[in-house]
Amino acid sequence: GGWSRLMKRIRLACKPCKDARHKCDNFQPCARCTRLNIGESCIRAMEEKEERRRGFNSCITCKIAKARCDEGRPCARCKRLGRESRCAYRELQPIQSHRLDEKEQEEGASEEQEMVMARNKTKWKAMQSEYETIAEGQEQEIQDIYQLSLPPDHLACLQELQVERPLDFWIRSLSFNTPSLLREHMNSMGWPDRVLARHWEFGFSSKELVNIFVSLPPYLQQVTRRALHAIEIIMADKMEKEARAPQVQLLMESEAVLEQDLELERALYGQQSFGVITQHLHPSTGTRAHVYISDAACRILGLHAEEALARIANREMSLVTTEFNYFCYVMFGTWLYATSPGRPFSLVGCIRDLGSSRESGCVVTRFVQQQEFDCHGRVKSMKAYILPLDKESFEASAEPPDSPFALFNKHMTGQRDYETLMNDFESDMFAGETILGMQKSKQGMERLEALGRDLERMYHPFVEHAERIMLSRRSRAGLRQVAAS
Repeated sequence: GGWSRLMKRIRLACKPCKDARHKCDNFQPCARCTRLNIGESCIRAMEEKEERRRGFNSCITCKIAKARCDEGRPCARCKRLGRESRCAYRELQPIQSHRLDEKEQEEGASEEQEMVMARNKTKWKAMQSEYETIAEGQEQEIQDIYQLSLPPDHLACLQELQVERPLDFWIRSLSFNTPSLLREHMNSMGWPDRVLARHWEFGFSSKELVNIFVSLPPYLQQVTRRALHAIEIIMADKMEKEARAPQVQLLMESEAVLEQDLELERALYGQQSFGVITQHLHPSTGTRAHVYISDAACRILGLHAEEALARIANREMSLVTTEFNYFCYVMFGTWLYATSPGRPFSLVGCIRDLGSSRESGCVVTRFVQQQEFDCHGRVKSMKAYILPLDKESFEASAEPPDSPFALFNKHMTGQRDYETLMNDFESDMFAGETILGMQKSKQGMERLEALGRDLERMYHPFVEHAERIMLSRRSRAGLRQVAAS
């Protein structure tokens, strides 16, 4: 039965049946011709057709796009798109005519079956090769269109480090060797690189970080740029002086994170009630080297350590505070570490529960961050402690009025009490304390302007010092130019 069905597919009707448009069979002569006594006319043959012109045989590129092709090779469309090398077509193979008789049908059945199988195998390989070529061309064409439709900065983001999931269930730390391309992008927009490096490098979502800085109102953005550029100039001048000092070369220390240190970290903080997040950096470049996150920190964030580390590694970790609070954290932290290196940086505020396991969706915490230095005085890690606060602990955490931390917490909490912070957090997170959202209300603009005035006052000594450094550099450059002439 299988062989007869195969024969019906590959054999042709005889000419009389074909002309009369009647069903034919596999016998020679067929039953219809025998019944009509025209057995001598029962001829089966494949008619040779005129070879199609190449103009009707579209090239692979035009076939994918379902576009009109022409006879030229390369065709006009491929020339116009600069794809001459991909302008290929498949040659048509005309079928040779042949005649079948009863003897061939009886004696050559096995031989014909082998030929059919070989022909089908060859056809399958040819089709597979063609499909691979078409798929490759189609993928390239789609990729070209996709890249043209994306903004330039997104192309760089596609090259970010990808970490396979799932990670080891018991993992609590992860090492990295790829720098953040967000640093280069923000530097091209005029933002200082080294001062903000650890913020770009941690693993927060690039889109969310960029939104904060590009959405600042004009006055606050001007104050921020001037302040951060001043710190950058002072840092560069300090590093240049240290590089010229001969004693710097006497001490050498590996920038790699030692496994013993990581094991000690896990043993110390693994079972604590407060959360710990440690960001190890390469001191010479500021790029991230290793991240450790404790179980308690993961519980506060509402994520398993595996998921938290995967998000950090892929640089897709959502901000755990409002945009306004994160901006305050960046500016106040930079100021404190510039004025008092090594002093712990303490803030009080709400942290988002990314797992949404709690009804409130947030936790009021005290956030304490501590710098750690290598033997050259360069920052090698940032260690953060996250301590959940209840209402009593929150009220008892008030700083002395003359402390800079009192000013920090005043801006970040908006002088609200514990219940108000908890109740307002969801609206603050997605509207009330986004940089754009604050500019739409009078109260929000007043908070941004007040922050700008305080930042301008706090960073004023650094701006003056940076101006003196630049003036000194210009004076030295002028003297060298005069001496050379």
